[in-house]
Amino acid sequence: MSSKKIDFLLPADVAAGATSGILLGDFNNWDSNKGVALKQQKDGSLKASVSLQSGSYEYRYLLNDGRWVNDTQASKYNYNSEFSVENCVIEVAAEVAPAAPKAAAKTVKAKAKPEPVAEKTKAPAKVAKAKVAAEPKVETKAKATKTTKAKKA
Repeated sequence: MSSKKIDFLLPADVAAGATSGILLGDFNNWDSNKGVALKQQKDGSLKASVSLQSGSYEYRYLLNDGRWVNDTQASKYNYNSEFSVENCVIEVAAEVAPAAPKAAAKTVKAKAKPEPVAEKTKAPAKVAKAKVAAEPKVETKAKATKTTKAKKA
């Protein structure tokens, strides 16, 4: 089973001046020694990333000013009667593995089949000869004209 990287982001208005903290939850047995450090972002929010297997996890933030706070973006909450608090809940969906590629079809080169040979006939077919009409010859004769010079008187 593969894990999925999940980013947890606590908005600056919820952090309210806290500069650090830890992320605790089912994924680290709520053990503060195994808490995931929250890093302050430029906008004042606090962020942590955790690799989680698919499943449902409860979690909360413990800030450096001693406050426990919830994720305002959590999809749901679960009431914990032992501590009289609501824990945030995150559902990590199982990744669907892409379908295995189909096995490449074997390429088989088929031998070319010879073209069927036309049956030979005993007598060759008679071919009619077309008579070509001769084009009439057109002869042109140029008339020669004599130019006579006028005699001088």
